[in-house]
This record gives sequence, structure tokens and C-alpha cells, in this order.
Amino acid sequence: MSGRNRSRGTGTTYVNNVRGPTSALTSFLNERGIRRANPAPAPPQDPAPQAQTQASSSGPSSSTATPSSPASASRPVRSARVRAAAAVAAASSSSSRSESVEHMSVDGEDETMVSAEEDSSDDDLIPIAIPVRVRTRAARSRMSITEEAEGSSSTSTSKTVASSSKKNTRKKKMTSDDSNDEDFHDITGYVPRSNFSHKGRMPQGANKIEFCSRCRARFTVKAGTTPAMDDSGMGLLCATCSGGSSDASAAAPKPVKKASRRKIQKAEIECQIPSLQDICIQKIAGCIEDVEAFGDISDLSMAKICKIICRNRSLNTDTIQLFLDPRNTDVSLYDCTEIAASGLLNIAQFCPNIRSLNLIRCGRILDETISYYAEHLKDLSSLNLSGPFMVTDTAFIKLFETAGERFRQFCLEHSYRFTFKAVTTLCQACPQLSRLELSKCTLMGDEWLAPIANLTGLTTLGLSYPKDAGKGLTTEPMVKLLLAVGSGLESLDLEGCVALEDAVLTEAIRRSCVRLERLNIAHCEEFTTEGVAALFTSWNVNRGLSVLDLRKCIMLGDDALNAVIGHSHETLEELNINSLEELTKDALVNLSRCENLVKLDASWVRATDDEVLERFVRANLKLEQVIVWGDHRITECCPTRKGLRMVGREGDYVTLPFRRF
Repeated sequence: MSGRNRSRGTGTTYVNNVRGPTSALTSFLNERGIRRANPAPAPPQDPAPQAQTQASSSGPSSSTATPSSPASASRPVRSARVRAAAAVAAASSSSSRSESVEHMSVDGEDETMVSAEEDSSDDDLIPIAIPVRVRTRAARSRMSITEEAEGSSSTSTSKTVASSSKKNTRKKKMTSDDSNDEDFHDITGYVPRSNFSHKGRMPQGANKIEFCSRCRARFTVKAGTTPAMDDSGMGLLCATCSGGSSDASAAAPKPVKKASRRKIQKAEIECQIPSLQDICIQKIAGCIEDVEAFGDISDLSMAKICKIICRNRSLNTDTIQLFLDPRNTDVSLYDCTEIAASGLLNIAQFCPNIRSLNLIRCGRILDETISYYAEHLKDLSSLNLSGPFMVTDTAFIKLFETAGERFRQFCLEHSYRFTFKAVTTLCQACPQLSRLELSKCTLMGDEWLAPIANLTGLTTLGLSYPKDAGKGLTTEPMVKLLLAVGSGLESLDLEGCVALEDAVLTEAIRRSCVRLERLNIAHCEEFTTEGVAALFTSWNVNRGLSVLDLRKCIMLGDDALNAVIGHSHETLEELNINSLEELTKDALVNLSRCENLVKLDASWVRATDDEVLERFVRANLKLEQVIVWGDHRITECCPTRKGLRMVGREGDYVTLPFRRF
């Protein structure tokens, strides 16, 4: 509550900038006329003209209410209504000296109280609280209409003032001191921080998020629509609780025939209870230390068991024997952290007919192990190593020279000893290489691209996360490489090559990569909207992409996404637009044209809301997974369907299984 305090013995007025509820102690002190001894200095104020004071106080009681002391004459007067209220307060004080008026109502509205002393000949006069209300320009325009009524109201008796003050006291108890009245402002001109709310920043015509009064779930109210109300008429209902559309003005939905109780129970059982095969696989994986042999089981079940025990870090030198069989031609071990060098040697001893070998997190593998593979694995044509920190280029060179032309695929990740010499040997000794992926190799640089350009038979090329963001792989060498090998590429991965610019898209990929189906340019921060739009606009030689990753390309906007959809909307199956904050709702709505889309990652795209997903889900019947982490405008009432998995929606509950030890 705004208040005005006066120091003793002076005519100076001070302003209290504190707003909030008034305590019982403050009310008691105000009634007794007690003021603080050392008030804070007041800001400068312009004195009001004295001529208006006499005009506004004209009436039967004006003679008794005219102040005569210099203190009251020097006090600034805010408006005519304040002076009229002062006259009424003075009249009531003369009739009843022991009664102090706290609140007063003018035109049926509550007023903010300002204390001021009215000097008179009698020294026993009690300070009277005078109501002051500061209004905006819109409110002042209505003030002139009520001035005549104020003059007549100044003749009312103290009983009327007392009765009105009681009504206002009850009214103020029911309402908060932080009123939302648009006409109210603090007397000092202070505007509270709450006036700059999110509601004021919302653009006109934008959707709003409300809470359902029945189920307490969030739901989106579309712009221009009226949501359904509950029985009391005080709360809003979501589409689920209202039995149809959230728009009350929409036509009533057609009655839908409910599924039988048996079908509903069957669907619930199928969703909650795993198959017998999965239960057996989980049981075997939990007791893997006690298993001596798997027997005759399928390769698919074997792969599931291997993934489970790798996730539990149970794959070691002893349990690896269960997955080694002389008949195996494809061996994949997804976590070799606990496998010693001797256990890795057993792979070549027990499986001499291996053609494809995949070892993830193989930090214990040594040069001797790679040399042993080169000598004993005569049919090895595909090798995938992740994390071979201790293997040097000497062992890699021996492997490449031994394998020779039969080597078709080589993937290497997290290697710190793979040098330019090893790359040159690979490209010269294995000219039939069709797949080459090098990721997070510390020594990777522009000089590596020249020998790779000789591999004209490549269909899959991955060069991601080079050694240095500014000196790893630059634009000109990459353009030369893609012009040499791009005609046969079906998959291209340039993730993390932050130094590449738009010339790679417009001069290399657009011209040469006519058969391209999978493109990953995530974290390429220098690619702009113009470059991506130029790549996909009128790219008639390419039939369309099936997988596109634009994650963390922070400079891409609506034109880039519209160009992608216009070119590949018939073939696109996976799309990642994670963290593209420049996208707006107009571009996201066009995703409904991608009818064959199976997976979409739209995390941290702030413009995504319920309306966008509703159109997208209804138009894309093949959609299986939608990832929406960080999209706070997607509510629990977002429409979905059976078979669609929505990951990261705010408000969803996640059940985490815990193992008992």
C-alpha cells in the first residue's frame, strides 16, 4: 500500500515506495496518529495551484474544512477528488474527535490511504487518513464526469463515511493488495516487475497453454477458439475431459464405437508382458556366469544375449567363450572393456572363418593381437574397431598389406596412433575398399584427403570430428575429395567438421553426389540457410534422401527446412533437426508432407507445439518415434496413436527399473 508520511514540525511530505499488505501494528499506529521520527527524504514534487482548492471545496461544509495553517497550505494536492475527500474528512473530525477514518470509497472504488495532518485552532485534533488514488490517462478522462457528484458528496455526515469505510474494509480483505487493476499505479510512478509478464510478451494469435480443472493436465488452447468449461463455469476442460475437441464452438464429434472389453484387455496384456523368448533371454543373461553353453539357438537370440551382458559389463575373458563358434562368420562384441588381450586372441583361434569383426571399447587390444588377426583370419574383409588406443600404425600397416584387395570395409574410432602413413598404405593396398569411416582420430588433417581421393569405389564415407575445429578439415581439400569420389557415394558423414563452409554443399555435394541417400552434417556450424537451400532447390539429379541429420546447425532457418521438404518429402525416413532454434511454426507444419517419415528428432525446437505434432502425427501414418526434449509447449494432451513412441515430453512419467543386489 502506498503511503505518505509527514515529519513533525515541518511541512515536508515524504513518500513510501514500499507496496504490500499492511500489518496489524502499522494499522494500529496509523489510527493513533503515530509517525516515524526520521522519514526518508522525498522526491521533488510540483505544488498544486491553490485556486483549485477553493473551487473544489465549495459547498455547505466548505467553511469548516478550509485549512488555515501554513503546513497544510504547503502540502501538494494531487487532484480535485483528493481535496473533496479532505473536506469530508475534516467535517467528520469536528463531529467526532475520537474516531479515525481509515478507508473511504469514492465512486464505489477502494482508495489508497495517505495520512496528513489538518491544522486548526484546536490542538487536540487527531490526524485523519485521506484517500488518494492516482490514475492513468484513461482513468482521468472519466474523472470530469464525476466531479459534480463529488461536490454533493462532500455534504454527507460522518455516519455515511463510517459506513462506507466498513464496506471498503471488507472489500479490501477479499481482494489482494497486488491488484490487477489497469488504472492503478504507484504514487511514485513505480511499475512492478509483474507487469512485464510472459503473457504480455506472447504474440497476437499465438496458442496458449492452460490447465484442465478436472484432471489438472496441461493442454493447448488454439488461437481464435474457446475451450470447454466445467460444470461450475469457472474452469477449463481439456479435449479428453470434455469428450471431444477443446474448442467449445466446434461441432459435436461423431460417436465412436468402443472396443470390446476383451480386446482392450488383450492390448494391455500385450503391451505390458514381454514374450516368453525375451523372458528366457533376460534370465540367461542374468545368470551368464553359470552358463556352460547355449546350445542350438538362433543368431538373433545370441545377439540379444550379447547386448544384454555387454550393457551389464558382464562380458569378460571367461564369458566370451560362449559366443565363439567355428561356424561363426560375423562376430560383434559391444563392450570389450573386461576382456584381456588373451581373450581377444581367442577370437581368431576359435573363429578362423570370420569375415566381419566388430569390437567396441577394445582398449586392451595390442599390436600383437592385430598382427595375429592378419595372419590367421584369411577371410577377414571387414573390421570395425572403437577405442584401440595402444595399437600403432605398424600393426595397421601389416594388416592392410596382408589383407590386400579382399579388404572391403574399415571403420576406426578413437585412435591416437593412426597416422598419415597408415592412411596412405590403406588406400594403396586396398583399392577395392567400399566403406571407410574415420572418426575422432587425433592426427586427421587435410593431408589425409589426397590419398582417400584414389578410392573411387567408395559407397560410404565418414570423416567426422577431426583433430582441431579450426585446422582439421577445411573447405577446399574437401571439395576436391568429393568431386573425385562423390559419384558413387550413397552415404556421407561430415559430422563435427565445423570449418567446412557452404562451398562443400553447393560446389561438391550438389554436383557430384547424385546417388546420395544418407547425409550427416551435424555440428557443421558454418553451413547457412542459403547454402542448404541452394543444395536442395531444383536438385533433380538426386532422387531424394532417406536419412538427414542437421543437428546443431544453428544457423539454419525456415528456408533450409522448406527446401529439404520440397526435395525429399517422398523418400525421407529419418530427420534430425535438434537444436535448430531459428525454425518457426510455419516451417514445422510442412513436415506433414513427409508421409514416409519413421523417426523425427525435434528436440530443443521451441516453436514445436501440440498443433504442429497433431498435424504431423495424423499425416504420417508410418511414424514410429518422435523425440521432443526441451519442447516446453508440448503438453500431455498432445494427440498420439498406438505404435507411436514419444520421447522427452514434459510431464510424462518415466519408470526406471532397479535391480536388487
